[in-house]
Amino acid sequence: MMVGQAADPGVNAIGECIRAIREHQGLTLEQAAELSGISKSYLSRLESSERQPSVASLLALSSAFGVPVGTFFGETEKRAQLAIVASDQARWESNGLAIASCSGYAGSSVLDALRVTIDPDRPPPLPARHPGEEWLYVVSGTLRLEYDGDQHSLTEGMAAHFNAELPHRLGAHGPAAEVLLVAAKPVRNLSTIH
Repeated sequence: MMVGQAADPGVNAIGECIRAIREHQGLTLEQAAELSGISKSYLSRLESSERQPSVASLLALSSAFGVPVGTFFGETEKRAQLAIVASDQARWESNGLAIASCSGYAGSSVLDALRVTIDPDRPPPLPARHPGEEWLYVVSGTLRLEYDGDQHSLTEGMAAHFNAELPHRLGAHGPAAEVLLVAAKPVRNLSTIH
């Protein structure tokens, strides 16, 4: 963030949430960085709201902390065993993406579903990698998926399923692309965390 630039309240709230969850779980910055695969310095900048988190970093932290991605957006109300999400769910905007969490029943820890709108003018981010799998479904527009160095164009009604540990990034051709993104996290063994 540049000196004198007003901080985005949404980014501040996400950074505060990340720090609060990490501290609640008794994890040091180093331990959280190791669990998530995110560098300690980047994680520190996320927590202090100096950086806007990417979808990949939110998914990695979600997996490391064992919480739904929606938790980072402040979705902390008591959850029921059935999660029903309205079509007008609030969206978080960052780096040419508008993201709404579409999942998170009580005890949910393996899947995260997100509704993502990708602006066609979004500058290409660095390719992402995170533990687990992703499944994408194009609701509208044309999705540009770069996966492990290959370019793919997916149009309305098409889907892709892949190992998210290989480099990947999303873009849009033409008008904005609306995508359902489902990320499956690897199940972690909590008894191995010290």
